[in-house]
Amino acid sequence: MTRNAVEIRINNRNELQDELDQALEGAVREALKNPGRGVLVTRHDHRTFTVELSLDVPHGTISELDLCPSA
Repeated sequence: MTRNAVEIRINNRNELQDELDQALEGAVREALKNPGRGVLVTRHDHRTFTVELSLDVPHGTISELDLCPSA
């Protein structure tokens, strides 16, 4: 996780979309200011996500990484 990463912890499914939308909106704004980085959304478990700028993601792209163990 980079220092610009936003960690999201949700308590229920209804919170997920709103929280992710807000984090993505901020990350896209930052990506426009920092060309060369895309946005990476990582699911760590069923309740924890991070949204961050990444040099590993092409500029103008949002990529998802799922690290959640299968149930």
